[in-house]
Amino acid sequence: MRTIETETRYEYRKLFDVTVDREKLYSETVGKDDSGNLIFHKSSTYNMGNAYSTSDEFFFIDPDEYREYLDEAKENRLVSPWKYRKLLKEAGAPEKSPGRIRSFETVTLHISGMRHTGETEITMKGPEAEVAEYHIQYSGHEDRRVLDRSALCPESDILKLLNDCRLLSWDGFRGSHPKGVRDGIMFTLKASVNGGKSIYASGSENFPKHFREFRQGLHDILSSGGQD
Repeated sequence: MRTIETETRYEYRKLFDVTVDREKLYSETVGKDDSGNLIFHKSSTYNMGNAYSTSDEFFFIDPDEYREYLDEAKENRLVSPWKYRKLLKEAGAPEKSPGRIRSFETVTLHISGMRHTGETEITMKGPEAEVAEYHIQYSGHEDRRVLDRSALCPESDILKLLNDCRLLSWDGFRGSHPKGVRDGIMFTLKASVNGGKSIYASGSENFPKHFREFRQGLHDILSSGGQD
């Protein structure tokens, strides 16, 4: 997924809706532009008191990402089985999704902002997985990780979180900082999964799909079983 830098609406032909939430005035749409590029469009409308303001974001996506969004649209019942098969052929999407994470060695999420820098790391500890949260302490010539809390949980819980958030599709994501946004957080994700496959993603106030769900999932594990 790559951000399209545009100050106006990016023109494309809609292929299907991924998510439509009329109550929250939020939608996600996939389409194709005149050059044949696959487009992902996020639109949010905010109540500003006496008026409404709409925020639109546009991204170029690849066939694997297209397939994932199409699968999600089917799950959300926004695409019929007949239309699903037709859309697969139209965009040249792969017949199979990128696959699932079956095992992992380490997953490290580094987050930095104006007031705090920290890391959350997942590793295997015998039959269980450990989720550990650190803050980065700057001292002299060396940065040091200081453990804040940790929790053990079944490996299956972590695998479900990684696959629900489609971590394999994050590989190669580079989220450039949005225009007009002055601050925010930066992230880097590094992971070794499936016996040595590497995943790397990074961004600045620009995140892959399901990023917030991933952070919330880690937070929930630490909150339910962590110890200060």
